[in-house]
Parts: sequence; structure tokens; C-alpha cells
Amino acid sequence: MVLPILCCKGNSNAPKVTTFTFSGDPIELSLGESSQVKKLDMSCSDVPNFIYYSITKLPYIVPNLTSLTLSSVNEGINTPTVAAKFLHLKHLGICLDADKALPPEYDYLSLVSFLDASPVLETFILCVQQHDMKHECVSEDASHMRQMPEHKHSNLKNVMILGFCTAKSMVELTCHVLENATSLKSITLDTVYDPFDEDNIGRCYTTSTRKTGECAPLTREMILEAKRGSVAIERYILGKVPSTVELTVRGPCTHCHDIKRARRSMLNI
Repeated sequence: MVLPILCCKGNSNAPKVTTFTFSGDPIELSLGESSQVKKLDMSCSDVPNFIYYSITKLPYIVPNLTSLTLSSVNEGINTPTVAAKFLHLKHLGICLDADKALPPEYDYLSLVSFLDASPVLETFILCVQQHDMKHECVSEDASHMRQMPEHKHSNLKNVMILGFCTAKSMVELTCHVLENATSLKSITLDTVYDPFDEDNIGRCYTTSTRKTGECAPLTREMILEAKRGSVAIERYILGKVPSTVELTVRGPCTHCHDIKRARRSMLNI
């Protein structure tokens, strides 16, 4: 049974539901002790620290999940380490809005807790939307990069980070995946998060499935940060990619993301 729900309040008591999509104000979920929900897509715009809440509560509410997508626009607390597990979760997507309420001290590396809590996870997609990167930038001295060698992710095969930036903790998260995901087959690092690209296929100039000019507009600062992100990938990450892993690096669109055009657009606002 598929039950799409948009912007609703109240109780949901439906143990036979297998797919649950929710966006809006928080509701109390009561899906039964033996919930059969396999796919869950949730976005609660008014819930602070929704990612934090999800890892601490959802393993108990929906223990049979195989696919989970979470969107947060108000995340101020790092993801905690938890004892509970998503024992069946194979696909995980996390979307963060860094512009609205993600503080500069937020630690992207803390998202490793989700990987630890998902022992059979195969696909991990992280999307970060931001116009102005405010986190601590990775420095030239790589000796200060944190490592978590005791955290192994033996089933993780495919990783995508959309909106990759020069935040030190994001670079650390990427390096961690490369060093500890022993079955990794592919990793995509896109220095642009394009909300118009719903299928994550890349810029309009790289694929015939998108019309020219369809890429989401970027400000001049976003274009510059994307270029800095590409440099960070080359400097800190490229050398850590095993020969068995396919690395795809994406940057701004050569047609849509011209710095001079972005400057003119800003002047016209």
C-alpha cells in the first residue's frame, strides 16, 4: 500500500503502509509495533534538529526501513552516536539547508553515525544547499584531518555528495568514506547542488536529457566556492581514491554558470 501525505497533522495508524512520504508540520507517527514501512521520505520544515531526531527515534518507529530520505532546514546539533540500528536500510539520503539555520560549527563528519547505524547500507546521498560557505575551511596542513578508522562500512557501494564544499568536516567525511567503505564502487562529488536536477544527472552541458540553460542559477560567490571545492578534491581526496573506485567530479556549468553573467544578474536584482 502506498500512502502519500502532504502537509497533514494528527495521527497515522496504518501498520500495512509500505511507503510513507511526509512534508509539513510535525505529526505523531503511530505505525504499529510491527510497522511494514519500507520507504520513508520526510521533510519537516518546522522541526529543529530533525536529523538528530530521526536517528534517535526512527529505528524504533520504523524498524523495517530499506530506504530513507530526510530533509532538514534547521539543523543545529551534530548527529549523535546511537545504539539503535536501521538493520535493513540500504538507501539513505540526507538533505541539509546550510543557508537558513546550519551553524558554522556544524560537523558534517558526525553524519558517520548514520553509516554506523546502518550496517547493510549500500547507497548514501548527501545534499547541501548553501549560498555562502561559513564553515571552517580545510587548510593546507592535512595532518590535522580527523580520522575514524574503527568505523567500517563494509556494504556501502555508492556515494554522492551534492554541494561539496571546502568545509573541513565535509572533506573529512569524504576521506572517511574512501578509507572505510571497503566495498565502495563509485563516489560522485558535485561542487554544485542543483535542486532543478531531480535525477542527479549533472549539468545541462554534460547530458542530452536536460535542455541547455536548465541548470539552477548560481551567484558569483557560489561559483567561486565551487571552483575552490574542485581544488580541494584534487588536493585532499584524489590521492585517497582506490583504483577499484570510480570517482566522478562535477563543477559549475560552462554554459549557465559564467562569473560575468552571475555578476550582471546580481547587479540587476
